[in-house]
Amino acid sequence: MAMLRSVLLLFIIFSMGDAGKECPCGWTKSGLRCYKFFPQTVNWVAAQRNCQSFGANLASVHSKAENNFLLSLLPSSSTRAWTGGHDGEIEGQWLWADGTGYDYTNWCAGEPNNLGVENCLEINWASNRCWNDATCSTLMGSICVTDL
Repeated sequence: MAMLRSVLLLFIIFSMGDAGKECPCGWTKSGLRCYKFFPQTVNWVAAQRNCQSFGANLASVHSKAENNFLLSLLPSSSTRAWTGGHDGEIEGQWLWADGTGYDYTNWCAGEPNNLGVENCLEINWASNRCWNDATCSTLMGSICVTDL
């Protein structure tokens, strides 16, 4: 009977798949991903390296719901933050640092405009909380994401 219970318990654990996984302490779960806002103001490269030190990347955004979720992680409606978007390889061809497909945008009117060589993507720009391409050396907080 004890053997049957052990086999049943293992079956339940393995059948749960990702449902039983939790985010690291201080990270917030949404779907099958974990997110964290880091308030330290750093440039885009330092932000990505910080994310990588946690086994994560700067956040990619794939839907309006996910964009709104990222905005909810910010401490105020005026807090700007780095995400993983960049067009540093080929101007105008935006990519996500985590390698996922670039399949959603929320650019502000007139953006991206590459004003003075802007190759990195920030969220929460201006009063309508949309996206802006910014100079990668600009200092701001960042949002990291990792899969469960």
